[in-house]
Amino acid sequence: MNRSKIQPERCFISSIDAAAQYVDYNEYKLDPDGEIYEYIMQLIAYNYDNISAKKARFKDDSFLATIVPDSPESFDAFVDVVTDEMHDLLKEAYGLSAGSGLFVYATVDEQPVIAFFKLNYQTRLACGKDDAGELVLKKDARLLPSHTQKEYDYFFINILEQRVWMSDSKCLIGDENVNYMASRILHLDLKKSEKEAVKIIQDVVTDTIRECYEDDAPKKIFEYRKAVADTAKEEGEINPKRIREQVFSDNRKALEICEQKSEEMEVKDTPVYVSPKTRRSLAKKQKITTGSGIELLVPVELLEDKNTFDFRQENGMITITISDVSGEVK
Repeated sequence: MNRSKIQPERCFISSIDAAAQYVDYNEYKLDPDGEIYEYIMQLIAYNYDNISAKKARFKDDSFLATIVPDSPESFDAFVDVVTDEMHDLLKEAYGLSAGSGLFVYATVDEQPVIAFFKLNYQTRLACGKDDAGELVLKKDARLLPSHTQKEYDYFFINILEQRVWMSDSKCLIGDENVNYMASRILHLDLKKSEKEAVKIIQDVVTDTIRECYEDDAPKKIFEYRKAVADTAKEEGEINPKRIREQVFSDNRKALEICEQKSEEMEVKDTPVYVSPKTRRSLAKKQKITTGSGIELLVPVELLEDKNTFDFRQENGMITITISDVSGEVK
């Protein structure tokens, strides 16, 4: 996420401690020139487009819809509910650590967004009280750039689009290991992340190719990779049903096997949105590993360019020829 598209409006901090009688929280005055403000901006920018985040949507009659604020002015009521839920959960959840809660109401890409970060281990930023008894954020060490050290859980809520995405942080509640933010804090049913959804589609198709095409499998996989990359770039999504029918248009039996595998892996026929980050990844390179352990990374667009990259298959063996290239060993 481009930082220029993020405008924090209000921020609250809370001390999350099961030993306390209740959750303490208060508003934190944002200082655009301060290091903590920089840290908050990094947290939002770094995680906002995370393709590994679990996804969910909420409806008008859901629990979440009743507590989501309709303006920055009513944000404190949302913070009050979530901190209470978090405090109650600490008493019964095994593996859920104490820490600090950071709530931010922001405008992101012209959309109202709530961001929450649970700073788990307090090795960088922790809640404490000043002489007046007010909660303040204290730095235990140099703050930046600790956003990469995964010392937090998070969720984002796009209020207008009623979308939620979050880290897959789990703890034991009773005898069940669950994502505590989804199941107990926001009361949501989570869906696969973008990264998971794309990988499952790819695994199902490539497994079918290897099973049904034998010696022709490498070429078929190259064709599939190219087709997926082109579709994602042109349409911004991957349609599993359309991809299956395109790849296996020459083999009815393979199509049936792929459909069966898709059903077993719970791959739905609805299109999967792919972000610009995933589109770049799909279009980037195809990794080829030889039997002797040599690894080649081939740009997807060159897989079918026989003037540059060519391979022949015979008796289960592949001969690869790379022509008219210049470069260096890195």
